[in-house]
Amino acid sequence: MTTNLRIVLLGAGCVAAAALSGCAGVPGGASSTPVAMPQVTLHGTVHGGQQPVANSRIRIYATGSTGYGSGYSYTTGTDLLGNHVVTTDANGNFTVTGDYTCPSASTEVYFVSSGGNPIAGSAANQNLALMAAVGPCGALSSSTYITINELTTVASVYALSGFMAGPANVGTSSTNAVGLTNAFATVNNLVSTANGTLPGPSLPSGATVPTAEMNTLADIIASCVNSTGGSANGTVSDGTACGNLFALTNNSSGTAPTDTITALLNIARNPSQNVVALNALVAPTSPFQPTVILSSSGAWTLAVTYPGPGAGAAPAGIAADQQGNLWIANSAANTVTELNNAGAVQSGSGFTASLNAPSAIAIDPLGSPWIVNQGNNTVIRLTSSGGGLSAPAGIAFDNDGNAWIANSGSPSITLINSSGTNLTNYGGSGIAGPVGIAITPH
Repeated sequence: MTTNLRIVLLGAGCVAAAALSGCAGVPGGASSTPVAMPQVTLHGTVHGGQQPVANSRIRIYATGSTGYGSGYSYTTGTDLLGNHVVTTDANGNFTVTGDYTCPSASTEVYFVSSGGNPIAGSAANQNLALMAAVGPCGALSSSTYITINELTTVASVYALSGFMAGPANVGTSSTNAVGLTNAFATVNNLVSTANGTLPGPSLPSGATVPTAEMNTLADIIASCVNSTGGSANGTVSDGTACGNLFALTNNSSGTAPTDTITALLNIARNPSQNVVALNALVAPTSPFQPTVILSSSGAWTLAVTYPGPGAGAAPAGIAADQQGNLWIANSAANTVTELNNAGAVQSGSGFTASLNAPSAIAIDPLGSPWIVNQGNNTVIRLTSSGGGLSAPAGIAFDNDGNAWIANSGSPSITLINSSGTNLTNYGGSGIAGPVGIAITPH
């Protein structure tokens, strides 16, 4: 049987993006000094329930670098467009004529559509908020086309939920620019921001996205997005479509949202809350199909499935490096597979150097993978090996780069320094066939 790898986007802090978004501290961060970029004209469209949204305001937000959920400090206005107002026409189309300045070429940007008329002739729905996480500001060009709809909103919110505080605040710490970049890349695995359909253009061959779950989440917020505005703008318990959604999507502090992006963010962060009641907001005629029905024990999580190391590989250990790449120890195949942060197998992956039933893998502070071989009692750092091991089954690193290895075949722990030298073995009555190990912060 072929083994696949499932990455779950839970939406709770750094853990949400752990494997593919690289939450380890990595030096970086966008420059706060704006840079001159070619003034290009951008085009896009806003659809609610696959129908155009007229008179919706378009904003382009840059990501912050002063903490999780931080926003960029704009010199004028509340977004990169400053005082320039861009709205959609009667067909939901919009044009940005270069009235923005990139904070840096690498700064990640996203588009937000707020308000507007989702139903022809209706008043504006002030609860409507949709988004599309596009990517590096410097990559925007005259050929860039942006579709903003419920599916781009689901993909963007779930991929970025660990970095979000609300529609205008997506950011990370100054040491985790790589994690935020990888989270934006995950959006393009899930959805195409060019046409608003599933899956995204960068999804590796053989990988699958949770189409039914994403459609259902899109339909849940569509119940509010595609409702009339004016006096019917939703507040909790007012009986409107938006009010019903907001009543079911409080945040962890019990505060109800007032827009559909925040409602979805609260679902991502509290995926087991009001599962059945949220499912009931989806009608048989809801615009995105097929859908899924969850039981009360279910949760609104999204799991992306990537091709595994292959039939009979028996993956026994996994680790993520600081770039968000995944390393998998395949016990039966005596190989290690490396996947990049988009889930694609890296060239040269599947190496077999001196591997013998590899049972665990970990990445040291320098980014090198260490593999413990249960079959011949060795540990390998690329081509280096240590000694004094007995059926090693777990490995972890301290702040000095030393490897601590749990020996399941004997009551002991082996300590090896970063150059591969066996420092000592620890044993005693308190240790009996250990199979795992972890290092505390202190």
